[in-house]
Amino acid sequence: MKLTDTQQQILTAAAQHPERLAYPPERLPAAARQAVAKALLKGDLVIAVHRPAYDAIAKWTVDGDEMLLKITDDGLRAIGIDPNAGEAAEEDEQSAAAIDRRNAERRAAAEAAAPVADTAPTGGEDATERDGPAEDAEPAQGAPTPAPRASLRDAAAAVLVAWDASPAQDATDNPISRAIAALRAALAGKPPRTPREPGAPRKPREGTKQETVLAMLRREEGATIAQICEATGWQQHTVRGFFAGLKKRQGIEVQVLERVRQVGPNKEGAKGSYSVYKVAD
Repeated sequence: MKLTDTQQQILTAAAQHPERLAYPPERLPAAARQAVAKALLKGDLVIAVHRPAYDAIAKWTVDGDEMLLKITDDGLRAIGIDPNAGEAAEEDEQSAAAIDRRNAERRAAAEAAAPVADTAPTGGEDATERDGPAEDAEPAQGAPTPAPRASLRDAAAAVLVAWDASPAQDATDNPISRAIAALRAALAGKPPRTPREPGAPRKPREGTKQETVLAMLRREEGATIAQICEATGWQQHTVRGFFAGLKKRQGIEVQVLERVRQVGPNKEGAKGSYSVYKVAD
């Protein structure tokens, strides 16, 4: 039997209904509904089910008799659905659920049979006394101070010490020994840096602008901000910030050696004034 589009839609919707009931299309006229229902019944694609208390929108009227239509196995096959596929899937789900249930029961039985660790204190009254707070216990110490981070030079020196103590250093003609020799030569090219004492002022690196400024401030005549700006290329606010940082980070105090006024009687005639700075030794 070749299905019409309307019949195809009705049977497809019935196959998806929980009770496999076929609903009449809402926009289908009453006469057309009756004709479709008779055609489906005649082809054994649906069967009539009488349930008076069921929803009215699901009922069909055929020759004045109200009924419900339920899709049959032939109706499922007509739209390409295997009637036994749902049963097989349901059986598979039931089997999986039964397996899960049995596994859960086995796990529960295994946990119930496992021995429980005895956490009760042993030793009678002595143990009870020990469990209490110790009156003479020392106060908790603060977090340990992290060890200073080793430099790359320190790590390389440790590698050389370990290599010298290893029997492998006797083999002089291999890639590792050549690499060790190159490392030793690199370390020998520059003397190791003396570690700075805690709290000691940090020394500026050689050849830097900071070293230049400090050298100018240590002169007997001192230096002005204008002179420092000319020597370093810094702006005035950068020089003043450097002065503040010297005292904060290195403990070096910059003092005013002299204040020179350039305005007033018997002065040079230039506007403004300036100060000469010097570090306090």
